[in-house]
Amino acid sequence: MASMRFLHMSFFFFFLVVLVLLVSCAHADDKSEVEKACGQTPHPDVCVSCVNSDPSRNTTEIPELTFEILFCMMSEATHGHEVADLQAQNTSEPNLKQALQTCNVSLFSASNDLTDSFMRLEGKDYQKAEADLESANRAVVQCYKAFLKEPVVTIPPQLFSHVDLAARYHDVAHVFFRLIRK
Repeated sequence: MASMRFLHMSFFFFFLVVLVLLVSCAHADDKSEVEKACGQTPHPDVCVSCVNSDPSRNTTEIPELTFEILFCMMSEATHGHEVADLQAQNTSEPNLKQALQTCNVSLFSASNDLTDSFMRLEGKDYQKAEADLESANRAVVQCYKAFLKEPVVTIPPQLFSHVDLAARYHDVAHVFFRLIRK
């Protein structure tokens, strides 16, 4: 009786070890596929970081990865919009206030364009999804340009990090859309 119990326990532990190994191998393959796809972009580190930030992702297909990148870009645009809005409310310097207000509106528009891009991507309307991405990128660039008007004002560092990451995510998504079209 004791030997039978030992046999069952041994089989259970063997099965558990095999299962853990299979899951580990699948995760390693997934990681290498993500790194391979992201390696084709101008910002592979930003791409990998974004894609790996979603533990619920269950595929390495390019449309799914594109969705992840669009989500990261939208998050940066949304956070940038919030930062610009708050800083615009709390500054009395008129040129900085104007640049922040322009950036606030531009990043809000970018977030809306990216929401449209999500919906089109889910519907497999890749051409329109990419057009929405490009519209969002123009809005992000408009935010940058707001700080370059005369007299030039410095973009606050916290806002700059959101705008810069949004622009990098655009570059990654642009490559992914090119890969989808192949």
